[in-house]
Amino acid sequence: MSSVDNEPVNPPGNPMPPRSPGPQDVVRLLIQRLMRDKILLGLVIVGVLTIFVGVAFTSDDPKQTSKATPIPATDPNRPAPVAAAPAQSQAQSLTPELATQFLSWWLTKAMDYSIGTGKQSHQEAFQWMTPQSIQAFQTGYWTPDIENAVVTGKVTAAFQPVSVQAQFINPDGSIVVAMSGALVMQSAGTQPATQQLSADFLVKQEKEGLRIVGINIRPVPAQPAAPY
Repeated sequence: MSSVDNEPVNPPGNPMPPRSPGPQDVVRLLIQRLMRDKILLGLVIVGVLTIFVGVAFTSDDPKQTSKATPIPATDPNRPAPVAAAPAQSQAQSLTPELATQFLSWWLTKAMDYSIGTGKQSHQEAFQWMTPQSIQAFQTGYWTPDIENAVVTGKVTAAFQPVSVQAQFINPDGSIVVAMSGALVMQSAGTQPATQQLSADFLVKQEKEGLRIVGINIRPVPAQPAAPY
């Protein structure tokens, strides 16, 4: 029996107003449209996955809070500061400039994908991180598969930072530093593949020195494919 057969019949001479669609009808129509429109359904799935990718790495999320103090952006034409050595940064109070210098130095270790020094550099970088931030970094940028491919020479890779900039100062003195860059990877017999990377790092001054205590790896919008 169709849904039309279940509709109330208007007695002659006493017309009834049409029934207004309820919440269940709206949901049913939306589901029917999603099932008919495969492209729309695909976009919904991609949107849900994107939300999970942006928050699934660490609970030490260095996002801006309502009490965080934004740091004015620097002149993009200004030369980047020279990376600070760890021994120099331990004796200083944490400032946006120092946090930026520290992360710039740390990235030379943490994003080293050279066959000869990659594994050792990552071990050194991990000494400046909390256990939770190490796990988040390994999940995003240094998985066992990537490590094995790099140290065995199956894949050659190089990271080029594009921007390293302090963004916010939290009430506890920690500073959020945003990083963006490009990772170029190539395996034998294939064309180089470029992956855009973007993340926020929470830098904090502790008794032992500067530490990265939180990482939030942000999804990068997909680039449109070339028409040819």
